[in-house]
Amino acid sequence: MGRPPQELSAQLRIDRSVMAGCIDGLEDSGLVRRERHPRDRRAYAVTLTPEAEPALAEGGVPRLLDRAFGALTAAERQTLSRLVGKILDVS
Repeated sequence: MGRPPQELSAQLRIDRSVMAGCIDGLEDSGLVRRERHPRDRRAYAVTLTPEAEPALAEGGVPRLLDRAFGALTAAERQTLSRLVGKILDVS
């Protein structure tokens, strides 16, 4: 079963709007999908697609992230990593 975006946002300690953007990117990459939450039909749950399973098995999270953030240059990825780290250190 998938997880609601709000729960993922809370677990990762990132803003809900940032989480929505991350989910959009992963969804565009074919790695996750939004489905109706089985217990709350008003809500959505984010689940991994079958395409995400091999990516996780082959190279783990780093490979999955490479695929999801493939549009970013190496410098942009480094900046993103630094900024996210800064946000997590403050929280």
